[in-house]
Amino acid sequence: MEPKAPKPAASFRRGTLRALGAVATAMLGLRRRQDRERDFAALKLQHVVVAGVIVAVVIVTLLIVLVNRIAA
Repeated sequence: MEPKAPKPAASFRRGTLRALGAVATAMLGLRRRQDRERDFAALKLQHVVVAGVIVAVVIVTLLIVLVNRIAA
């Protein structure tokens, strides 16, 4: 019996989560060259774009909340 191929939605979600980790650690400057090269080979552009948008929204939201708390 052959193993089932992952569903497209689950595969996209898994790829996006992996890209989210790669983008977050890259933004913090914690990526090793070996990890970065492995990610370039394995990740799809659409996963990295979605992860980048998510990280950007989170950072902007955190900055807005922080400024509002300091200013209040």
